[in-house]
Amino acid sequence: MKKVLYIHGAFSAFKPDSEKVKGLSKEFEVVGVSYSIEKPFNENMKILEDFCVENEVDFIVGTSLGGLFASELSYRLGKHSILINPCVEPQMSLSKIIGKQQNFATGKEEELTAELVATYPNMAKIERSSMVFLGMKDELIDANKTELLYKDKTQIVKNENEDHYWEFFEENKKITEFISKRVA
Repeated sequence: MKKVLYIHGAFSAFKPDSEKVKGLSKEFEVVGVSYSIEKPFNENMKILEDFCVENEVDFIVGTSLGGLFASELSYRLGKHSILINPCVEPQMSLSKIIGKQQNFATGKEEELTAELVATYPNMAKIERSSMVFLGMKDELIDANKTELLYKDKTQIVKNENEDHYWEFFEENKKITEFISKRVA
């Protein structure tokens, strides 16, 4: 069975019982590791990259800030990825949420500082090896801008009715086909 790494968004953690993970688990072995919003970008990348190598991950799926990490891992490791409402301008997007927030998954209070935001790249590296899913009602990340930036670089699937927290049930077939065709 193909192994898929699922990477969560900001102020969250890997949850095996999330709808996205359960949906992917119907066809693939889904693994995850939590990164910390309170660590610099490169430190989180090292954790995620080491996890991919140690666990022999075949494919990467990331949501929101996890989409940024997934795109970077895809670029560094030569893996294909699916990016759901990805954070494509991290410094700009993260600067809007500087401060303390409760982690959605753990309930723990976490703090994102300006110093941490400065460790992130200005733009995500999204290539043809990725498929991007955009919920056009996303209230956190400008889906129209993401489409404009990457429409000539990768395949984009839009849903006019979905927001940032898209659970993508009707697109599962597109996701599983994309993964299956790209992982030998």
